[in-house]
Amino acid sequence: MKLTTQTDYALRALMFLATRSQRSNVADIANVFGISTNHVAKVVNLLARAGYLHSTRGVGGGIELALDPKDISVGDVIESMERDMHLLSCVGSDDTCLIHSFCKLKGVLA
Repeated sequence: MKLTTQTDYALRALMFLATRSQRSNVADIANVFGISTNHVAKVVNLLARAGYLHSTRGVGGGIELALDPKDISVGDVIESMERDMHLLSCVGSDDTCLIHSFCKLKGVLA
């Protein structure tokens, strides 16, 4: 399984914010990792909607973790960021293949 760039940036943003004692901003994250502020802003928006971040606008605003870092599971973050977690095409559908009568992978991977 290969993670999308979006998930990579999400994990980086969360790790960065976990090391901060105060609010930060999108530009700080983008500068540290050498990535586009536009991409970081999209990821921050998704993380805020998923409940991982608090985002405050205006003077003195910024972004910060909404949860204690101990309560953030990498697996949960990946699941919330990835669109398709199905490792095999049969896992996400009712389609059957030639070996469906004895294949145990679908149940395990689902």
